[in-house]
Amino acid sequence: MAVGGPAGLIQVGENSALRPVIEAELGDIPLSPGSGHDGQIYYAIGLDLRGEFVPDLLDHGGYRYRRILFPLLSSGFGLFDGWPLLIGMMVVTIAAAGVAVGATATIAARGGLTELATFALLANPGFWLSIRLLTADTLAMGLMLGALALLTNLRLSAVTFALAVLAKDAYLVTPAGLAFTRDRRRWILVIVPFVSLVGVMTWITVTMGEGFTGRGNFALPLMGIIDASSNWSNLGAGDIFFLIFALVSVFAGLVIGILHKSWLRWPIISWSVLGLVSSEWVWNFGNNAARVFAPLAVLIVLSLARPNLTDSQS
Repeated sequence: MAVGGPAGLIQVGENSALRPVIEAELGDIPLSPGSGHDGQIYYAIGLDLRGEFVPDLLDHGGYRYRRILFPLLSSGFGLFDGWPLLIGMMVVTIAAAGVAVGATATIAARGGLTELATFALLANPGFWLSIRLLTADTLAMGLMLGALALLTNLRLSAVTFALAVLAKDAYLVTPAGLAFTRDRRRWILVIVPFVSLVGVMTWITVTMGEGFTGRGNFALPLMGIIDASSNWSNLGAGDIFFLIFALVSVFAGLVIGILHKSWLRWPIISWSVLGLVSSEWVWNFGNNAARVFAPLAVLIVLSLARPNLTDSQS
């Protein structure tokens, strides 16, 4: 209701190059100021999974197509367009949110924590932003937490991590952190997602180009935060709140990861380091940073658990 109906969730911008394409599918829809938000990009990719015309309408089209899983599932592997595609995005997001909360509760119960651990998600502004904006973050979060809940089976966990990475490539840092060990069996957790991601990036490079681009998302440590700070005085109260949440998450994660030994120590440190080397593109607006670093709050809470991680395959 707040955004004028379901079509308002994908935040199509008044000045967006995608507007004509999406309006041809959905008709007269609510519009957002300026260029809009990422939900419209996932919708457009769902219309053109093979990248025949949408990449030319996007900034760094190849970079956007790396996160193919959300539009792939939402479109029923290309069967849906128009309103069914939008409904598919909503259904996948709702299902992923349910999986995320259920997996968090499962890990907490196995590790001796109470069900209150789920509030690391339910009170997480970044998590709700990704639901509200219909972005791939919710799906990636659900799959990441599902993979953590499946760690007793390393092969199944590795495949689930690979799906999380194909939803959003930044989530590679979680299995990479878990694999940072002398136990060679754990290396499968990062090898499978990494190979899957490289395969998709190679396909994108061959078909549309820019499959391996970083899109300017990285900078020297802290420089992205410092450069973005000049824009923070122009932000509204909501964006400032989201920004504070992201900053606290990154720096708290770094301190806790260094000082507290836990089964999630290296994933937490990895996410915090990612925050420190992210460019001003990530830190300019609080809603972006809050979504990107939403996993940190969940990982910090779950690091207090002591789950049995014995691999059933060993």
